[in-house]
Formats: sequence, structure tokens, C-alpha cells
Amino acid sequence: MKRFLMFMMFAAIMMATSAQAAKGQTYWAGNIAVGILTDFEPGGVEISFDPGWGLNGAVGYDMGEIRVEGEIGFRLFDVDEITVFPFPPISVSDDVTALTFMVNGYYDMETPNSPWTPYVGFGLGFLDIAIDITGGGSFSETEFAYQAMLGLGYESSPNTVLTAGYRFFGFTDNDGAFIHELNLGARFMF
Repeated sequence: MKRFLMFMMFAAIMMATSAQAAKGQTYWAGNIAVGILTDFEPGGVEISFDPGWGLNGAVGYDMGEIRVEGEIGFRLFDVDEITVFPFPPISVSDDVTALTFMVNGYYDMETPNSPWTPYVGFGLGFLDIAIDITGGGSFSETEFAYQAMLGLGYESSPNTVLTAGYRFFGFTDNDGAFIHELNLGARFMF
């Protein structure tokens, strides 16, 4: 049921964005990210992770200083070690993947006579997280997710903006885990 709701939310975003294209400037964007999934402790077990990477793609509508977009993202982290208290840590080679469906809003702080534009943003949506366990088996769960973004855009041409930013990503039922990302990307107006 949660996957159906995620699909319906994303479909509604895409239809709304397409309907608005006649009134403003539509764009598509993408970025690549390097991130850290913080350690978390579900029920007396501490799990730590190696740095990971992510890819995000979005279709949006630019109204000037305000932008709205629908975004799909993918993230991959390797589990570094698991500690079951009071025993010593155990090194493992499990993977954690996350597929995200988000609706984002941005405020672009226009700077007169400059190609540089700082931005801030906030997003809400869903995260489908999966853990592949060494030796077989897996675990998957869908959670409500949120994110805050801060960055800088550089207008390299009238239809292209290069971006660099930071993203804080959180989700419900996370046992203290959050994702911190640095990303590089581009936005293309059409």
C-alpha cells in the first residue's frame, strides 16, 4: 500500500509540473552526492557505515525566486561494523540502499548582476530502505522522509545552472540515523 501511495504522489507531482509548464519555466535537474549515514542503535545494537554515494534526478517548475520539483533519488552505503553490547564490534560487508520520492521547494536568493545564486530548500516524501544481509536474506521498509538543502548555483548559460550544495536527510523510525550529503549537479531549463 505504501508503494502505491508513493507512486500516486509522484504521478501527481509530474502532472502538476507538466500543467504549469505553459505558465513558467520548466527544468530538469540532477546531481551526484557523497554522503555519510550516521551510526544508529536499534535495540542495543550499534551499526556504523562507510561513506556512501547517491544520485538524484528531478523535474521542476521555476517561478523566479521560488522553485517546486518532484525528485527521485538513490543512495548506497556499506555497513562497516555491527556492535552487540557488551561484545566487541564485528566487521561485515552488508549493503544499505535507499530509494527516495520527494517533493521539494526552494527559495533562490537572487543576486543582481551576478551569475551566483544561493538557495535554501526543504522537501517531504517517502524513503524505501533495504538492507542486504550477508549469507542471504534482506530487510525492506518504507518510511516518511524529509530533507533540508543549502547551496549555491552558478548560471553558466541562460538555460544551465551548475550547483553545489549540502543536504540533511532524515526519516521516521530511524533510531537516530540521518544522512549528511555534499552534492554537485546541474539544472537545465527548457
